[in-house]
Amino acid sequence: MTPLAVITALAIACCLPDWRNRFPWLLGATLTLPITAAVAVPGLQLTPFFIVALVLSLLVGWAWFRQRIALFSWPGSTLLLAFSAWTAVITLAGPALWAGITVINNRAEAGGVPAPVALAYTGSNVAQPAYLALSVVIICFLASRPQLSTHILLPGLVGSMGLSFWRLLSDRAGLWFPTSLVDSGTYGYIDINTATAYRLRGVFTEPSTLAHYATAALALCLVMLYSGQRFRAVYGLLAVVSAVNIVFAQSGTALVGGLAVLGLTSVMLTVRALRTGRGLSHLAVAACFTGVAVLVFFPVILEYASNLFSNKVDSDSYERRTASDVYSLQLFVDVYGTGVGLGSNKPSSLWPMLLSTVGVVGTVLFAAVCVTLVWRAARTTTWLGAATVVTSVVVTKSVAGSFLCEPLLVLGLACCAHAAARGRPQKPGYDQTPGRHDHLHHRGSLRFPVVAAPGERPHDLDAPSTGR
Repeated sequence: MTPLAVITALAIACCLPDWRNRFPWLLGATLTLPITAAVAVPGLQLTPFFIVALVLSLLVGWAWFRQRIALFSWPGSTLLLAFSAWTAVITLAGPALWAGITVINNRAEAGGVPAPVALAYTGSNVAQPAYLALSVVIICFLASRPQLSTHILLPGLVGSMGLSFWRLLSDRAGLWFPTSLVDSGTYGYIDINTATAYRLRGVFTEPSTLAHYATAALALCLVMLYSGQRFRAVYGLLAVVSAVNIVFAQSGTALVGGLAVLGLTSVMLTVRALRTGRGLSHLAVAACFTGVAVLVFFPVILEYASNLFSNKVDSDSYERRTASDVYSLQLFVDVYGTGVGLGSNKPSSLWPMLLSTVGVVGTVLFAAVCVTLVWRAARTTTWLGAATVVTSVVVTKSVAGSFLCEPLLVLGLACCAHAAARGRPQKPGYDQTPGRHDHLHHRGSLRFPVVAAPGERPHDLDAPSTGR
């Protein structure tokens, strides 16, 4: 156990008395250190997010067993369950069906680094489906909440981007940084003080992972500032810090994926403004300022992008990652599109990983889940930010990053699932009032705010009845 495990345990204990309202915010707060190990043993790295998810899954399972929660009464739940079921089946059968075929994995006999090995059952075939199961429970629980808000992502993103910026100041100005807390676990960290160039990794294992979160945070901030929701000053500051982190990360993921995300975000905001007739003037002003800034700083931007692109293409990591993706696509063909099981093959990017591990069926189901939830969330200004986060993570992971159950992606999908469930009648016989029969509440107990959507009346769902 690392010092972070103690902090996580204390946070869980504080949230248990009112777990239905507090755990969503605790899950969002775990984004502060999304890859830092709280429990580290050989072959297993449990982050705060999955420790909280494990405890919450036990509580949700008990409430569901007692018929206090309707977990699957939202659009898209059938697709999500089908994807989970297919993943379980192919992960159980794949290594036996295609035993001996060469895959890319980081088993012990490969020295702990990704390398070609013969396909066989490994701990990853247990760990990855377990992460997926916990993620499914989180999504279903948050989708069934009476109220939820995209703001649950804010504390964790502020924390992760703020700590990453702090590391930048530490590396450049010598400020003290809590390295022992952030760099816990047995992951191999890259050398950030190279002789050729400085690359910021922040609180992540590598700059490309920082790029996933920083790009999503920047896109979320742009949407939240456009929609005029609460905490505009915080979102504005987060946008600036995220942009600085992206620049110093020197990541090809941010360069390619970030440009695509910003383009998609601009299209989503423009379409939304044209449909509603609101915000067009703000978008026009922002476009003008952006155009002027690009023209003024065009030589600097061009030099930065060209150097980053050329250095990335000429690097060994680019060759290895490209080769792993190409081989995974060939593996997909060799197993006739069935897949070799989740956790059996670990290439660089998301879609080659999905195609090679869960095959055509699993990839189509995963894409259907994402498209269905993002489409429903993007139809309203309130949940456009959540749709943007999911889109951003999927796009940047399409460039680099194959971990399916990324905490930010899971929470983004959960917010989109909640948006899809809004207005849908609940199943009769289920009590949706949080904690109504599970525990007594006290007026002096700690409460986390439940943020209502614009036009709704916020209220404390767990407040004691006054009898009026």
